[in-house]
Amino acid sequence: MLAVGNAIWILEQGGGRLMPGDALSGEERVLDLTTAIYDAALDAARWPDVLNRIGDAVGGPEVTFGVYDPAIGLSNLLAPRIDPVLIGSLLDWAPRNPLLPLGIGQAPGKVFTVGSFITRDQFTDTDFYQEWWLPAGYDSEPLTTNLLVDADATGIFTCYGSLRRSPFDADQKRLFAALAQHLVRAVALQRRLYHLSFASESALDGFDRIQQGFFLVDGQAKPLFVNRIAELLLDAGDGLRLEAGMLSACDADSGRRLQRLVSSCVEPASIGAGGSLTLRRKTGRSPLEVLVAPAPLEAAMAALPWSVSHRPGAIVLITDPETETRARLDSLRQRFGLTPAEAAFALEIAKGDGRQAAADRLGITVGTARTHLSNIFDKIGVKRQAELVRVLLQK
Repeated sequence: MLAVGNAIWILEQGGGRLMPGDALSGEERVLDLTTAIYDAALDAARWPDVLNRIGDAVGGPEVTFGVYDPAIGLSNLLAPRIDPVLIGSLLDWAPRNPLLPLGIGQAPGKVFTVGSFITRDQFTDTDFYQEWWLPAGYDSEPLTTNLLVDADATGIFTCYGSLRRSPFDADQKRLFAALAQHLVRAVALQRRLYHLSFASESALDGFDRIQQGFFLVDGQAKPLFVNRIAELLLDAGDGLRLEAGMLSACDADSGRRLQRLVSSCVEPASIGAGGSLTLRRKTGRSPLEVLVAPAPLEAAMAALPWSVSHRPGAIVLITDPETETRARLDSLRQRFGLTPAEAAFALEIAKGDGRQAAADRLGITVGTARTHLSNIFDKIGVKRQAELVRVLLQK
């Protein structure tokens, strides 16, 4: 609860969008901001406002937020208060930006800054600092977290301090760290539901089209709604089950942890709500991946109006890595008439790191890869690898 207390104290001092004299208390402001983060996961148009509010609350009003997932065609770079020309030049600096490789591999949600890797003098001596960073007016210790690190998918969030302001203090850093956990979960939620309009007339049909098990549960983990994939996972009884009507796991310890994550989504001042875990399966197949996030009440009511008598507590998304891969392979075969081997190779090519890397992952020779690529070009009707990747990412 220390992070909650610090977050509330900072916002009560006027660090957030709501200033002293506003109707909301510090506790309510924290919850309002964390709820807004999950609302943005379900409605991407809300991200710019939410990011600005986070920047204001932390004390670094200029932020960048980028998510890139070639497997689903998601590419999003937001910097609501930064001059687009400045952002464009930052992208041009990418091959020579000494900061980019430093945070690679850092766990999502872990906060790091320049000083975590190199000294201030080492950073300020670089051309990047002298020619881009310093003219932009930023302090040399921004707060950064990875939003996701998953195969070829990446995401990062940075809050920039200003040379005109005091450096981030300990309380501001703790608030950033607490909110970073929610950003990580919200991005994971957005990736899974990227092509689904949550609050729409066709939402229920949409839930059945996604390849993840979707549960809307109350605070005791009692399912209020489950989609088709979720039903199949429960019927299989391998890793996931219902216990006394509550969503649980076949492994008792994992079941208790899952229910604690759900309960955390409805606890007062629950800035640490939700989380993720993996569920082992008795058959030895790849574990199920579980994401638990607070259910934004407004969106849930719009999609599932009958659930209002049982207040939605959490969204639980269950991903079966094997099912997801099979679905992508089947889609490629149906769309383009590819053979199973060609579809598998196309799926690897879509990751965007080239023919050799794709061949290495599949354990095939360069000659076989070349033949697959030629056949795929003919069947899809493209001539270059870049064109192929663009077509493969189209839904």
